[in-house]
Amino acid sequence: MGYNGPEGEWTRQTKDLHPVSPHLSAPEKLRFEAEIVPHLDVLYRMARSVCCDADVADDVAQDAFLKAVRGFGGLAPGSNSRSWLARIVQNTCRDHWRSRARKGEAGWDDDLIEEAETAGAQVDWQPAIIREAFDDEIEQALKELPPRWRMSVQLVDVEGWSYDEAAEGLGIGPGTLRSGLHRARKVLYGKLLATAGRRIAQGTESRE
Repeated sequence: MGYNGPEGEWTRQTKDLHPVSPHLSAPEKLRFEAEIVPHLDVLYRMARSVCCDADVADDVAQDAFLKAVRGFGGLAPGSNSRSWLARIVQNTCRDHWRSRARKGEAGWDDDLIEEAETAGAQVDWQPAIIREAFDDEIEQALKELPPRWRMSVQLVDVEGWSYDEAAEGLGIGPGTLRSGLHRARKVLYGKLLATAGRRIAQGTESRE
């Protein structure tokens, strides 16, 4: 189903491919299993939301996983390990995206101000729109958002993270996340309405 992927499968394959034992002490390995492993599928879905292509997302997510393994010893006990992991994924995705971005593409963190202004009035946004009814039209609409805001929608509206935790994971302030996400939702909803309108119009034409 879109960005959500096969639950648990990516984690199992990655752990088999990249054992953590050579990099972590026994106590660190236990912490890693408890604090990081439960969130590895989120790592993959974050990469998928930016990279879109499943094979590329897999490569980027595995790169982020290895960075997390190598850096885990420096994570203080009691830290928010989930947002720490998200920051690694975000940075890895950003570096990959910028290395492959083509001229004329939206910037990683374009603010969407102009797009939001032309999208019309704010709607009563419901995360269930994409959390429970993900389809090709929603996936395509998300692809047209700047990558940072794609990832923001993924964390807050799909994964259900709080604004504060998502902001920490993305390395931005909560206020920046809220305002950017507000615009992203507005633009996204406008794109979905336009798509629905075209579909209805095409259906009407086919019946005439």
